[in-house]
Amino acid sequence: MQVLEQGMFDKERIGKLKKGVLIVNNARGAIMDTQAVVDGCNSGHIGGYSGDVWYPQPAPKDHPWRYMPNQAMTPHISGTTIDAHLRYAARVKDMLDNYFKGEEFPPQHYIVKEGELAS
Repeated sequence: MQVLEQGMFDKERIGKLKKGVLIVNNARGAIMDTQAVVDGCNSGHIGGYSGDVWYPQPAPKDHPWRYMPNQAMTPHISGTTIDAHLRYAARVKDMLDNYFKGEEFPPQHYIVKEGELAS
């Protein structure tokens, strides 16, 4: 079993992935080299990056993942109730439905929009 280590997904390892790769990180934010992820998203090598973990955590306001293209960072939800998970799932489904129909997301579903905290 490989141990998760800080910066394990660095520029070299990301460069070996297929162009346009979609990465979902729900393990540890620290396994990703922060700048390598930003560079990969900016160049298009990473087609999308998402997850619910940051490094450092909590992420500072100026964390570069907040501003890179093609990212979908979500709140970390471990330890919440089953009812809460059902509500999260319903809202995610609504957002995906809107996305695939080419419709705007309802304003109340945004946490961050265009790099700014949405209320």
